[in-house]
Amino acid sequence: MTLNWPSVWLSLRVAGLATAGALVMGLWLVSRLATREFTGRKATLGLLALLFATPVVILAWLLLRPVFPWQAGAAVGAIAALPPIVLGSRRRLQDLNREYGDAARSLGCSEWRIFWRVMLPLGWQPILAAAGVAFVRVWMEWSIVAAL
Repeated sequence: MTLNWPSVWLSLRVAGLATAGALVMGLWLVSRLATREFTGRKATLGLLALLFATPVVILAWLLLRPVFPWQAGAAVGAIAALPPIVLGSRRRLQDLNREYGDAARSLGCSEWRIFWRVMLPLGWQPILAAAGVAFVRVWMEWSIVAAL
């Protein structure tokens, strides 16, 4: 049995692009969920859990029925990779000692800078692990779609 290398590289490209896009959106969302209380917080977590339970193939079918190029697959993969990243790293960032953020805030740091300079260096391991899970999820699901 020979391996079809162009399909493998395409699926790796789709999974990588989807994971990168989900990391950008997911880091913003997890910073909001970990540091703020807002009205739709429970609804957001419920929507993320629902997206986590939905296979990527079904998301792609719902969003992209007529055409399915690889760029659109990466966009759908980013939506599917978002829940593992957010749900996998939210608890660790919530459990960080708030005194570090308060100290940075007292020195004049903005909330975004506190996230990048304090929270992210202290909680990078679960974010990296969640990104790995998201990459493998999108890669396997896209491989199934590409094989069809």
